[in-house]
Amino acid sequence: MTKDFFKTEIKQVGGYLKEVVTFFDSSGKPISHVINPLMVELRPRDITQIFVGALLVSSPLCFTEEVWTLSINLKNENVMYLAISSIVTVLLFVYYNFYRDKLRGNVIEFIKRIVAIYTISILSVILVLFLIDKFPIMTTPYIAIKRVIIIGFPSIFGAVITDSLK
Repeated sequence: MTKDFFKTEIKQVGGYLKEVVTFFDSSGKPISHVINPLMVELRPRDITQIFVGALLVSSPLCFTEEVWTLSINLKNENVMYLAISSIVTVLLFVYYNFYRDKLRGNVIEFIKRIVAIYTISILSVILVLFLIDKFPIMTTPYIAIKRVIIIGFPSIFGAVITDSLK
C-alpha cells in the first residue's frame, strides 16, 4: 500500500489527541478509519499510572535487607552506572514508544514525560523508605541517596512500562 491510499491526521477525540488514519479506495473515496491513541500529552491518568508502576516495583525492594546492605557496600561507580543506564534506557523507550515520528512539535511534552517518570519514581521510593524508617537522609545522606538510586533503577522501569499501557 502506498501513501496515496491513506491519510494520517491528528485530531482531538473525547478530550484526547488521536491519530486518525483514513484509508481510500482506488477512486479516492474513504473506505475506513483507524484511530490510534497519540500518547504525546502528559495527562493526570499518566501520572497516576507512573506512580502505581513505580510503587509496584519499589515497594517489595524497599523491604529487603539485601538492598539496604547493597547501598552501603556498592561502589560509587556502580551506582553512577545504574543511574546513567536507567536514564539512557528510559529515554530510548519513551522516544521509540511515544515520540518516534512525533517528536517535532512535542519536545516539551517529551521532556515533561521523562522528568515526570523520574520524579514520581524517585518520590515513590523515598516515600516507602521513609515510611519503613530506612531513609537516613539526616544521619547518612550518602547512603540514603544510594538506596534511592539502587531501588529507583527497577522502579523507573516499572513506571515507564505502566505509563505505556493504554
